[in-house]
Amino acid sequence: MISGWALIVGGLLVAALVATIAALALAARHSRRGDDPTTLVRATQIVGYVWAGASAIGAVVSLCAILLTPQVTITMPIQQFWPQLPAGVVIDGGTATRAAGGFESVTLTLDGLSVGARVTWAISEMLGWVISGALAALVAVACGSMRSGNAFAPVVARTASVAAVIVAGGGIVREILRGISGSMASAETFESTGGSWTDIPGIESPFEAWIPQSTFLVEIPFWPIAAGLALAALAAIFRYGSRLQRDTEGLV
Repeated sequence: MISGWALIVGGLLVAALVATIAALALAARHSRRGDDPTTLVRATQIVGYVWAGASAIGAVVSLCAILLTPQVTITMPIQQFWPQLPAGVVIDGGTATRAAGGFESVTLTLDGLSVGARVTWAISEMLGWVISGALAALVAVACGSMRSGNAFAPVVARTASVAAVIVAGGGIVREILRGISGSMASAETFESTGGSWTDIPGIESPFEAWIPQSTFLVEIPFWPIAAGLALAALAAIFRYGSRLQRDTEGLV
């Protein structure tokens, strides 16, 4: 059953998507008619502000949904797993057969998730919205400066610098927190202290055959560092352009 929080987040995404399509369609129509060449910039600015606003609301809604609802949908790592079929079971179909490998993660909706796993997962999901909103805000601010005839306004450089910090720092922290919360959830879900079963032909242990084993996995991504450096370089370009613009205005 879909929760009210999920419906709110989904509604925000749909609204932002509709606004994006409508604004770009309007810009394309004006461009074909040969109207104001800044129409596309104006439309992009509107989309940027709408998307930034939707991201801000989505961050709050996502945080509240994970912290306040009894069930949490979370992705967690598991030891490489593939279910083992009992002796004599044959499945027909498929032209390709598995040679090796298996599932290494699973997404489940859990009851009774610990506070630590719940909080770290909530923060990681919120950071995803924050990163998206920071990029959208940068696009909107840059378009606004272009429309005002001051493409290298200092505010663009400052916004790019802030976006660089959010993308680089937030992206790394997000992935680390996702790994920590997912690993905690994996242990809480799949670690067992015992069990019993009757003999099953061809299966030595149903736990090993049919139930994944928990694992701990935290990865440090490199894409946020690269994206942050690119935005930092963009901020430097805008600062340099702002100085050139001031020097040129002084010569006029």
